Amino acid sequence: MREKHNTRGVLSMVIGALLVLAGMGLTGYNMYDDARAGRESYEIVQILAEDLQPELLHPSSSLETEEEILVEDNRTLPVKNVHGRQYVGLLQIPKLNLELPVQTPWSLDNLAVTPCLYAGDPYHNNLVICAHNFDSHFGQIKTLEEGDEVLFVAMDAEVFHYKLSAQDVLTPTSVKEMTEGADWDMTLFTCTLGGEYRVTVRFVRQQDLQK
Repeated sequence: MREKHNTRGVLSMVIGALLVLAGMGLTGYNMYDDARAGRESYEIVQILAEDLQPELLHPSSSLETEEEILVEDNRTLPVKNVHGRQYVGLLQIPKLNLELPVQTPWSLDNLAVTPCLYAGDPYHNNLVICAHNFDSHFGQIKTLEEGDEVLFVAMDAEVFHYKLSAQDVLTPTSVKEMTEGADWDMTLFTCTLGGEYRVTVRFVRQQDLQK
């Protein structure tokens, strides 16, 4: 009986040790993958920035009326090809010291490299951008606060200026709630660590102060 008890004890210790090692391995892989995504995004930013020199940047037009939106209904974001992938611009989050390329279309494969355009565009005030919860991507957007600024720079050097207005947590099936709404002009979202929910940050477009 004692031998059986000891065997169970040893087995429990072995299983516990294996679980700890597995957890350490997963943590190490996640850290590696985060760093890898950060490096790849940085390299792409440097390439895109060649077409977005400071002297070329210009503020977006004034906030659009319904009539202006109808006139520009066919306007789409210009793209630049980098290493066989299409990019629509740069996303700048000053509070998090982040500058990230935004890729189109969105897919799991593309998300492994950079944030992606999920829906909409800045011209019609319905821009939605998604990314993995890497710290080098959107892992810290949950720490942003009301009034924090974010800039989106399109590949034609037009700069769109936003301020945070609200935060939300949605389910993976809340597609309509993610993409439709009259109280915001841009949304950033990412998965929670377990993947059950979507951290969702809403922004309102601002008149550019440089004008």
